[in-house]
Amino acid sequence: MPSLETFLKWFDALMSAFCTVFAVAFGVFTLMVCIDIVSRHFGFGSMPWLVEVIEYVMYGGTFLAAPWVLRQGDHVRVDLVLSSVPKPVAIRLEQVVDALGFAVSAIMCFYAIELLVDAYRANFIEFKNLAVHEWVLMLPIPTGCAMLAVEFVLRFFRVRGDVEKTAIPLEVPGMKS
Repeated sequence: MPSLETFLKWFDALMSAFCTVFAVAFGVFTLMVCIDIVSRHFGFGSMPWLVEVIEYVMYGGTFLAAPWVLRQGDHVRVDLVLSSVPKPVAIRLEQVVDALGFAVSAIMCFYAIELLVDAYRANFIEFKNLAVHEWVLMLPIPTGCAMLAVEFVLRFFRVRGDVEKTAIPLEVPGMKS
């Protein structure tokens, strides 16, 4: 049976893979937009599908990269309260926020799965320049929300130091260890 350490390694690898793919796609799309502009300028035509693909990748990549951003602590947060209360209170407040984050992520995941299944059963197709099955476009939402839920659980225990050996320790700003 797989251990927690094995799960965390796989989870970290999955988060890193999603972020790497998103970063590479972002770079490729930046280059492709430049090529499209030059191509149109010199009368070679354009890539009308490019903006649509960029939209899909940006929205999907945002959901899939969110757990990694949370892990790195690069998300938006206000640390004013945490830095002005005693360390034990700050730890509990951090855990409350992590528990709420888990709850919101789990609820979003549940409803996203319902929408995904409905779109799959109804065979909805998004028609713009490309024809794409709607369930494919929705797939990053439950995936990203499930990964966020897992990351919030890990943060909940990490703030106490329960998974310090196998994960990146969480540092609460303004608190000394």
